Amino acid sequence: MAPSTVHEFLLLWLRDDPSQLSTLLGLLGHEPCPTTLTVEDSALRLAFPVEVTPDLVLRDPGSRRWVLVEVQRQPDEDKARRWPLAMSAMADRHGPDGELVVITTSLAVARWAATIASHHSGGTHWGVAPTVLRLGSPEADAMLTREPPELAVFAAWVMQRRWGARAVAVVRHALERAGEIADERSRQSMQRGILAISHPSVVEKLRSTEMIDLDQLPYNPALERWEEDIMKRRGARLQAESEARGEARGEALMLLRILRRRGLEVSPATEARLLATTDTALLERWADRALDAASIEAVFAEP
Repeated sequence: MAPSTVHEFLLLWLRDDPSQLSTLLGLLGHEPCPTTLTVEDSALRLAFPVEVTPDLVLRDPGSRRWVLVEVQRQPDEDKARRWPLAMSAMADRHGPDGELVVITTSLAVARWAATIASHHSGGTHWGVAPTVLRLGSPEADAMLTREPPELAVFAAWVMQRRWGARAVAVVRHALERAGEIADERSRQSMQRGILAISHPSVVEKLRSTEMIDLDQLPYNPALERWEEDIMKRRGARLQAESEARGEARGEALMLLRILRRRGLEVSPATEARLLATTDTALLERWADRALDAASIEAVFAEP
C-alpha cells in the first residue's frame, strides 16, 4: 500500500526532530525515550532473505538505546510477523534496550496494535507488545495547551479526517502555536505542514477567515525532497509489482500448458483462477503436482 501524505508528513516531523517523540511519550504517560536519538536506515535485513522496513528507526549511539516508530492508520495483519522480526533484528545488532512505538488516531487500531504481534503457541508466549500512542481529542488539547509549539503538528494530525467546527478550531489553534516559533522559516514551514495534513474543507474555512495568507507560506525544502523521494519509491514499487505480475502470468501459462499436455481437463473457471493468481510460489507448487497428478482436483488439493 502506498504511504499517504498524512502518514508521511507526521514521520517527516519526527525525522527532522526525533526529540519530539520523547515529549509525546511523556505527555501520554509513558517513559520518555532519550532526546539524543538520531535517524537511521529503516531497512532492517536479517541473515535469511527477509527485509522489514519500519516507518522510522531511531538510535542513540551513546547509550545503545533505540526506538522503532510505526504510524498506523489501519490494521495490517502482516505486522503480526514483521514487528517481532524488526525488534529481533535491532536487538541482535544493537542490544535489547529498545522499544516499538505505534502512533494512531483510531481507538480500534490502538486495541489491535496492542495484541496483534503477541503470540501464544502451546505453553510458549512470544512476540512484541508495543507502546501504543493513541492520539485523540484530549491528547490534541494537551499538546496545544501544555507542550512546546513544535508538537502542534501532532494535534492537527489528530483531525486529519475531520472537517467540522471542532477540527477547524484545533487546526486554527495549531497554526497559532506554530506562530510562536521564533525562527521565521521554521515557523512558516511548520504552518504549511499543518495545513498539508488537514482536511481540504478545514483549509478552505481557514482561508476564508483570512487569519493567515496561505499563499505566502514558503515551501519546506524537506517536504519537497520527501515528495520527490516518495514519487521515486512509488515508481520503483509499481515497476516491481508489474514485474511480479508478469512473472506470475508466465508461471500460470506454463502450468496451463502442462495440464493440457497431460490431458487434464481445464475448465474456463480454472483457467481464470490460474491467470488471476499472483503468488508465484503457489503456482510453482501446483506445477510440481501437475507433472504426475492423477486428476485436476489433485493438482489444486489443499496440502
